Amino acid sequence: MTRRSALAAAIAVTALALPLGSAHAATAGPANFNVTVTIANFCTISAGNVTFGAVNAGAAATNTASSVTLTCNKGAQVTSVVLNNGTNPSVTQKRMKDPVSGDFLNYFIDRPTGATFNTCPAVGTAEWNATGIVATPLFAVTGGAKLITLCASIPAGQFPSAGAYSDTVAVTATYN
Repeated sequence: MTRRSALAAAIAVTALALPLGSAHAATAGPANFNVTVTIANFCTISAGNVTFGAVNAGAAATNTASSVTLTCNKGAQVTSVVLNNGTNPSVTQKRMKDPVSGDFLNYFIDRPTGATFNTCPAVGTAEWNATGIVATPLFAVTGGAKLITLCASIPAGQFPSAGAYSDTVAVTATYN
């Protein structure tokens, strides 16, 4: 192959490798778009069971190991967290019931105090029922799960039948 034909062949191969019309590439944009969301005030509430274990008749008992978990967005206005009087009340006195004997055992759940509602008052002094807790301060700086201590106690001097006593208490939060 002569030098001239080798050069012509190289030019032809190079020309075939280039796409047609690619000499001037073009772009469009940028185009902008918005991303939006509206966050609604939202809270959920749950509670752990209160278990006193085995207690001798006549003895007092306390349990502060359980809590209400209130989960809200930052800035939620939680105007009230209330407990009802359970399924076996005597007016406003919470009572557990033994289904076999039908006997009752009085107990208290007192409203916790402190900035984060984790300090229990003296037993039986601040019954937590329709007198609720205003939990708005818990969500002033951050949202998320906040624990509120359940200050539960059984007063001394009760002598019901031996048995397995229980009650069911509802906790409700009002927010906006």
